[in-house]
Amino acid sequence: MSPQNLVGNGQESLESFKRALQEEYGRKLEALKERFEQDFSALIAARRLEVEKKVQQIRLEQNVEFESEVARERQSSFRELRTRVLDVIVQATDRLDEEVSKRIDTLRANPKDYASVLNHLAREALDSLAAPQAILRVGTGEANLVAPDPRIFRIEETADLSMGGCVVVEAKDGTHLVDNTLRTRWERLKPMTVEKLSLRIATLVDDVQQPFPELRLP
Repeated sequence: MSPQNLVGNGQESLESFKRALQEEYGRKLEALKERFEQDFSALIAARRLEVEKKVQQIRLEQNVEFESEVARERQSSFRELRTRVLDVIVQATDRLDEEVSKRIDTLRANPKDYASVLNHLAREALDSLAAPQAILRVGTGEANLVAPDPRIFRIEETADLSMGGCVVVEAKDGTHLVDNTLRTRWERLKPMTVEKLSLRIATLVDDVQQPFPELRLP
C-alpha cells in the first residue's frame, strides 16, 4: 500500500472515530437536558405546594415576610439544582472516560483498523518532532502494525501506553519528545466536551435566577 493510501486510511479512520464520539456525546447531552427539564418541573411543583402551605400562615402575620420566604425558597431551589447539575457533570465526565476507553479498546482489538490510526498518529508525531531519526514507542504487541519510515531509528514496545497511540523521542539524545497517545488526545478533547455539556445545561441554572411564575400566588 502506498504512503498516500496509508495517510488517507489513517485520517479517515481517525475522523470516523471522532465523529462517532461526537454523535454519542450529542445523544447523551440531549438526554441529560431532557431529564433536567423534567426534574426541574417536578422540583418547582413540589416547592409550590410547600410555599402555599406556608403562605397561609405568613399572610396572617406579615406580607413582607411572605415575600422574603418566597425569595429564600427560590434561592434554595437554585442552590439545590446547581449542586445537582455539578454532580451530574462530574458523573457524566466519568462515564465519558469509561466510554472512550471502551471504544479505544474495541478499535485496538481490530488490527486492520487500528494500524491505520496508529500509523497516522506516528506520522503526525514524527512530523512534529522533525528529527532525522527517532525512537517510536507503541503499546505492547503493536510494533508489527507500524509501517516502515526512514525516520524511525527503532521501535520500542511499552505497557505504559494503556490507551494506545505512540510517543516519539529524538534518537540522538532523547531530550525531545512528542506525545501522540490516544490518552493525551482524549485529555485535550475532554475539557471542550465538559464545557459543551456545561453550556447546554447552564440555561437551566440561569432560568432559576429569574422570577418563577409557578411561585406567584393570586
